[in-house]
Amino acid sequence: MAISQETEVIIFGQKVEVVDGYFFATNGESFKLLTPRKKVKGRHVNMPQMLESIRDMFQEGKTGSQIASLLDMDSDTIGKYKKIIMAFNALDESAIVKDREDQAEFRNEQTAKMLSRPEVNAWHTDLIENGKNKKTTRNHAACLNHACQILKISPMALCQKAETDHQAQLKAINRLMLEVSKVVTSESSFYQIRMAVRSWIQYNGVGIPRGNLCPKYLSGKIVSTHGNADLVRADMDEIARANELVEDPKSKMPFPTRRQDTEMVWKFGVQTASREGAIFSALIENWNSATKIFQTIERKLTHIGGEIQKKRIFCNDLIRLINERKAAGKKCLVGEIDEYMSFNEMAKKSSDEIHLKEKHQQAKREIAQNLRWVYEQVGGNMADPYFTKKPFHSLRHVAAQYWLLKSNFDYGFTALLGGWNTIDELKTSYGGMPPEVFEKKYQKYIED
Repeated sequence: MAISQETEVIIFGQKVEVVDGYFFATNGESFKLLTPRKKVKGRHVNMPQMLESIRDMFQEGKTGSQIASLLDMDSDTIGKYKKIIMAFNALDESAIVKDREDQAEFRNEQTAKMLSRPEVNAWHTDLIENGKNKKTTRNHAACLNHACQILKISPMALCQKAETDHQAQLKAINRLMLEVSKVVTSESSFYQIRMAVRSWIQYNGVGIPRGNLCPKYLSGKIVSTHGNADLVRADMDEIARANELVEDPKSKMPFPTRRQDTEMVWKFGVQTASREGAIFSALIENWNSATKIFQTIERKLTHIGGEIQKKRIFCNDLIRLINERKAAGKKCLVGEIDEYMSFNEMAKKSSDEIHLKEKHQQAKREIAQNLRWVYEQVGGNMADPYFTKKPFHSLRHVAAQYWLLKSNFDYGFTALLGGWNTIDELKTSYGGMPPEVFEKKYQKYIED
């Protein structure tokens, strides 16, 4: 799709200004205004018309996969359109016809029926008992069922046990997965199915080789878009400017009553590289003012037993803010009890045990709006759409660059401080070295 050159459009009855090819939705997210290449009912449409057509199809009860098939698009593209529709509050999902609910229920029944097989249930149970996130485990089961439904075979038949030669067995499974890939055209969706099938067949004794020897459609290789944000950054001057804005009580943030909470989220995020969930669930009781260490819970790492993180705080301003909250008898690092999440769930170590209410989601959305405003005011590198699309996650990128710059790109130190499992993960997804830093290091080394 090409970028549209329009400066103003009407989307779901709202007049929307377009700046440099981007527009803002009702919820504050920015999106690129594109010119669709696909036709709807045989005629060319612009993006607002495409959004309305897809919205109507969802409202009729069609699934994303069905709409993708009707419009000859991939499911990822339909998912992106739906995200824009939801950002404009243009889809009343509660009014979607019962047919959609019946289909969803039928799919769940299929997966439940598959899990009634003793061998599949044993795999599913072992995943949970070995610490696999329950949500991920449920998704694994649904994905395995999806593959089997496409192939019209049982989970055990997918293992191709009839092939006594290991290489022949792998090739046979790979051929089956090729057929699945022809139906599931979304790269991210097929990746999830691939990982579920890998888990299932390995559980049943089918060894999968690493590297180039691994069959293509059984590969554990991550999707191609992973790691594309390694150069999302802000320089030291931009970070300082953002800091001034969050500290200024006269800042004209969209939600000024949340300025102090926004300041805490910003400072803690940049200083510790903590994820959104860890910041909002941080308890003051886990702050040690003597050692300057704050213990947080990174639930994304529960499956590897790394959810408990100890963050050393170096920033004097942040130390002062935390100590002030402790002295005032506050229980939460950010906000009041039950403001951003249920207080009795804040110490839970698994994301399965966290149940955010609408009031919590709305409160966090308001913090996100404030952060977007800060990024827009600073501009420069923060003008990258990534910042406004992912206001909380971009803090982790800022933190990576902040500590890499302070440490002269000491990847080992920064990975340990920020809780990255490996240096490669930090480099690939967060800490790309700017060309000017590389050149400076290069000159230093060749002159020594």
